[in-house]
Amino acid sequence: MLAGVWTIYRKELVDTLRDRKTLVFMLLIPAAAIPLMFAGINALVQRAQRQTAVEVVRIASDADSQRRYVQLVHQWFLGTQLQKTFRLAASPLFGALLKPEQTAGATVPGEIFDDPAAFQRWTQGLARAAREGIDDPADKSAAAAQIELPDALRTELVEFYRVALKGLGLVEFIDPAVLAPPPPGFVAAAGRPGRPAVPGFERFEAALRAKELHGYLVIPPEAERIVDAVSPTVLITLIHDSTLRLSKEAGERVAYVVEQAGQRVVELRLAARQLDASFVLPLDMQGQSDLATESQIAMAIIGGILPYFVIAFAFLGGMYPAIDLGAGEKERNTLETLILAPASRLEIAFGKFLVILTTALIAAFAGLLSIVASVRYLDAPELLKEIQLELSPVTALLVALLAIPPAAAFAGLFLAISIYARSFKEAQNYIAPLQFVLILPAMAPMLPGMEINATLAMIPLVNVSILSKELLRGAVHWGYYVTTFLSCFVFAGACVAYAVRQFSREQVLFRS
Repeated sequence: MLAGVWTIYRKELVDTLRDRKTLVFMLLIPAAAIPLMFAGINALVQRAQRQTAVEVVRIASDADSQRRYVQLVHQWFLGTQLQKTFRLAASPLFGALLKPEQTAGATVPGEIFDDPAAFQRWTQGLARAAREGIDDPADKSAAAAQIELPDALRTELVEFYRVALKGLGLVEFIDPAVLAPPPPGFVAAAGRPGRPAVPGFERFEAALRAKELHGYLVIPPEAERIVDAVSPTVLITLIHDSTLRLSKEAGERVAYVVEQAGQRVVELRLAARQLDASFVLPLDMQGQSDLATESQIAMAIIGGILPYFVIAFAFLGGMYPAIDLGAGEKERNTLETLILAPASRLEIAFGKFLVILTTALIAAFAGLLSIVASVRYLDAPELLKEIQLELSPVTALLVALLAIPPAAAFAGLFLAISIYARSFKEAQNYIAPLQFVLILPAMAPMLPGMEINATLAMIPLVNVSILSKELLRGAVHWGYYVTTFLSCFVFAGACVAYAVRQFSREQVLFRS
């Protein structure tokens, strides 16, 4: 029997590999899709981040609120170690903010330490220059790394970019009086819960929707006495629309400025009362109590996504060859010749099954290799840049071998469908909708509370997805591992047995 199966397998595999469409589904798509996707998404994200990071946001605010906002940022600046360094006539930190040619002879104006308005003008000038140079906080950190600086000062340099440059220098304040009234027929969100009680709210909402404005800021007078007063929290209002890109950016910038300014106020209040910083933090969690390493946490995240790609590529790699080996041969009238060969129907069915399994595995492994290459050689997300991923060879081998069960399950299922179908098109109509059914089992690891157990280990595809995540986070369950293989191969065997039965029915093989 093995000789007959091997003969059928070799013959069908050679014929399959001669088909260009099979090679596209088996090698080109898995090998090229992931790198192209990674490169494309990474380029789009970086481009969007860089563009948003240096754009000016327009915020409507009355003169008093503008002045109070500038004072809050200036107060934060005076509390940083960075301002002490900036007092030097020619600070080397300018090299991390601007291009080298822009820093030649640059000095820090002395009035910025005493006059908030001068500080605002200075940050606006720096922001304009920064738009032509480095324009991303991550790049600021990288540029700062080129200078011999303490870690704390390097961190403050990035904070200066986020608070002073983005939060103040790249903000254009607009007088609310110049805003046009709402157009005729404009329907405001008057009845929406949580609507701010701001006079002229409809004008601001209309300007936001028309993208003429990115926010409306109101800072009450109490903010000017916030350091000395012991009073209820000062509520700052910013009307914005988080569904609009720059309006969301305006909200994030102002929120970050308020957060940092609030921390500075706490420091000043504690210093005035000669209290330690622990006064406002009576309880805290021990930072080193988590047994999971950063690598394990990252691996758990990757483990929730990786099975989806493996299953998808195994599906694509086995689908087209399976349709061609069954329904395709019916259309070409070559199935009769194969049946006349000195091989049993079981040998023919099992040989075809092994060919489909081979193409599905090649596609799955090609997809895995492309993912590894993409993460390693392309610009990976910040999470992967900062975390040293730890993956032992044994774990990597076990995860790679988990591509076999779904490939076997697909090979058996596709073969059974292909033999049953009358034509190539009919087989496609049966198999194509299955890819939507596979989404849930492939994404099972991302569902809350999904952990491998005896029941899930017996459900094909679901077991592969969850077990992959468990392996990547460092947990090896040998019993469930074996059960996963057995369940998928039992399912594949049942499908092959059905295909053999169809091979024995003349009315199925030769119907048209």
